[in-house]
Amino acid sequence: MGNDIVLIMKQKDGTRSIAFLHTELGNYESQVDPDIKLKEGDVVEFLCPLCNNNIEYHKEKTKLARMIRVDDSKIQSQVIISKVYGEYATYHIEGEKIMSYGEHAIRYSDPEWYLKNNIK
Repeated sequence: MGNDIVLIMKQKDGTRSIAFLHTELGNYESQVDPDIKLKEGDVVEFLCPLCNNNIEYHKEKTKLARMIRVDDSKIQSQVIISKVYGEYATYHIEGEKIMSYGEHAIRYSDPEWYLKNNIK
């Protein structure tokens, strides 16, 4: 858990638990409460554990969540992840450079989706 991002995961029925997501882009190892019953294809919400805000990417892409990443040099970038259980899709957007990870990343390959709410 030392290399994890901690988020609150909220299921459709309102059940909440803590999710530990690996910080290495493209590494889909995660930990959730073993009592939580998720099946492939379930869509969850991710909430910030500090402010409890939903980190949904935007209304048109409700299956994606966005986080801001700040590296050791204080450079900000965006990390966008799928909220679909069992779907491996991650995007790292740094300036004009977009890197995708995961076997399901092609599902969101519309080049316009990231421009709609891109951070300035």
